[in-house]
Parts: sequence; C-alpha cells; structure tokens
Amino acid sequence: MVFREKPSALYTLWRAYQTRKSTYAPSMEYPVIHASRPGFAIDETHRREFQRICGLNRSDSLPMLYPFTLVYPYIMWLLASKDVPVSLFKVLNTRNRITQHRPIKPDERFDIECCTAQPRIIPRGLEVDVHSSLCSRGKAIWENVTTYFYPGNFGTAQASYQAPRLAPLADGEVIKEWYLPAKDRFRFARISGDTNGIHYGKPYAQLMGFKRDFAQPIRIVAQCVASLPPIDAADPLRLDFHLKGPVYYESTLILKNAHTDKHNRFDLFCKGNDKPVISGMLRST
Repeated sequence: MVFREKPSALYTLWRAYQTRKSTYAPSMEYPVIHASRPGFAIDETHRREFQRICGLNRSDSLPMLYPFTLVYPYIMWLLASKDVPVSLFKVLNTRNRITQHRPIKPDERFDIECCTAQPRIIPRGLEVDVHSSLCSRGKAIWENVTTYFYPGNFGTAQASYQAPRLAPLADGEVIKEWYLPAKDRFRFARISGDTNGIHYGKPYAQLMGFKRDFAQPIRIVAQCVASLPPIDAADPLRLDFHLKGPVYYESTLILKNAHTDKHNRFDLFCKGNDKPVISGMLRST
C-alpha cells in the first residue's frame, strides 16, 4: 500500500476492531504486508514539539528516536490488517532495535518503508516483528525493528528461537535522576501517534489494571539517550532497548549507565522499584 498522507488513526482503529478476533494458525504462511510513503517532509512544528516535551536540546539533526513518530502510524496500519494473525488491542511492544546510518537533517525528504515479518511461536505466546525505515535515494538512513508480543498458547515454540538479551548492567553509576510530571500527556499522544488512553487517562489506565497512566516508551527512551555520555563511535549507531514495565507519571526516575569508549549500557528505574523498567544499549555497529 502506497500512502500519500498519514493513515487516519480512526480508520486504523476501525480496521483493528474488524480484525480483533484474528487467530494464528501454525500451518499457515502469512503474507508480508508493505506500507510506504514516498517523498515525506518533516513538519518543523511537530519536530520542535517532540524535542520540547522530551526535554531535548536543539540540534542540526533529528534525535535518534524522533523518526519512530513518523513510522508509527504505518506500523499500526499494518498490525490492524486482516493478514496479521493477532489483535492490535492485545499486542505489547517488548523491544526495539534502531540503526541510524547517518545524521538526518530536518529539511531532508525521504521515503518511509514498513513491512511485517512472519510470526514466530515463543514460550507463552507469539511474536511479530515490524520493520520500518527511512530511505534516501534508495538507501536506508534509519532503520527500526519493533517486536510485538501476543500472549497465548499457540503450540510448540520454535526450536531455534533465542530471545535477544542484554547483558546485566555491571558497575552502573547513577548519571541522572528526575521527576516525570503528568504534563503534556495528551499532546505527546498526538505527537507520537500512540493515542492509547493508558498514556494520558489515569482512570482508564486503572480500569485496564495499571496503577495509573504511564508515558509512551519513546518519550522516556529519548530522554535516556540524550542523557548518556558521548561514545567514540562513527556512524552508524545502534540502539537496542527492552521494555520491562510501565514508566508511571509523577514518578522519580533513576538512570544508571555503564560507559566505555564504544558503548553505553543503561537501565532505567522508577524510584521504589529495584527492577529496571527499561534496559538499553547504545553502541557503534
């Protein structure tokens, strides 16, 4: 599917509602679904709002996490397809892998490309990867693999499957501690494209079983990455992050990091919780 404008969020939700009873059949090979948007140009107001809400300094190039806001509507459109054997309403983003091949200027034009991969059975459920990229003159300048988890019993896990893991954080030092106010919640939902009410409606989030509403991961990871010390690394850069728990609003956040010349291995904690809510690594590829 080739888009000339951003997919309608309401239409995507309607498609997701129509396919909410999708079920996975291990014997089936599911088609790869594509979505693309040629000649995309960044809205400068959108970029500035992303940086303001995330507390990022102005820069001559895009923040590493910012392009995810551009590809997100197309990822949701793909997951709402009848050819994806999971319900969009029940999937959980568990990890991301971002590769930035070079700095991207805000005034560049590029093509957005997204596609699905074959589902895989893992212990306790199903995983689906969605690949997305920004391309200039036929070459990827930014790539992302978002992994979504769908709980359930779908059969025997693939024997070759090994869950990607980050090595435990050893000798990490606290490099930042800050308070996350319940501010700009709905505004960032509009900026990021992730308008799920659990990110800005405290009663709704509580109804869904959470302590309260919590931030979109991209907002928090962008703040983490901006707080890391520089590394002696040429482009491209690779960022892996694993989402392990909600980052609740009105919490104090603690960022720990182990730094070398070539990488930053970091964990983010909510004060009062001794387990990390986000784990990540930024390194040269």
